[in-house]
Amino acid sequence: MIIDILKQHPIIPVLRKIPYEKSQSIIQALYDGGIRAVEVTMESEGAVSIIEETLELFPKDLLVGAGTVLSKEDCQRAIDAGAQFIVSPVLDEAVMQYAIERNVPFIPGAFTPSEMVKAHNGGAAMIKLFPASVLGPSFIKDVKGPLSHIDIMTTGGITMETAKTYLDAGAKVVGAGSALIRKDLVDSNDWASLTAEAISWVTLGGR
Repeated sequence: MIIDILKQHPIIPVLRKIPYEKSQSIIQALYDGGIRAVEVTMESEGAVSIIEETLELFPKDLLVGAGTVLSKEDCQRAIDAGAQFIVSPVLDEAVMQYAIERNVPFIPGAFTPSEMVKAHNGGAAMIKLFPASVLGPSFIKDVKGPLSHIDIMTTGGITMETAKTYLDAGAKVVGAGSALIRKDLVDSNDWASLTAEAISWVTLGGR
C-alpha cells in the first residue's frame, strides 16, 4: 500500500518549481541518497512530464506523487501521468472525491482538528498539516492524543534540525522543500552534495 511505503520512507522531497531540464538529475541525486518518494508540485514547469519521465526512468521502488493539486483538472492530469499519491495544501472535497474514485491516495491540507477529522472521515489517506512551522511539533503531540487514528504529514518550513522533532512528536511523514533541495547545489549542478544532503535527511528520519 502506497501510504505504508511513505511511512517506511518518511522524508519526501517536495520538488517545487525546479528547472525542468535538471529535474531528472535532481531526482537521481535524491534517489542515490536513499529517498524513495518524491512530490512534484503541479505549478512546476513541465510537472506532468517530470512525473511521466521519472516513472519511466527510475526503479519501481521510487514513488512519485503530485503536490499543490488545487483543482479536479490538475488531479486528473496528475493521475493520468501516473502520480501514485496526491497532495494538496487545502481540503477540496471535489478533488478528494475524484482521487478516491481513481483509487489514488489523497493527502489534503488541514490546520485544525476539525479539518483533520472532516478530511479523514471523507476518505483522506493521510492529513497534511500545513503550514506546520506555524504550529510546531507540540501541536502534533497534543492533537495525536484524541486523534491518534489520523496519520499526519507535515510540510512548510521544515528544516533538517526540525524534521526529527516532528517525527518524534507523531508525524508519519515530513515533506522537505528548499532546505533539502538546496538552490545553491542545483544552480551549481553539485549532485554529489545533494546526494550527501539526502543521506543526512534519510538518516535523520531514522527509518
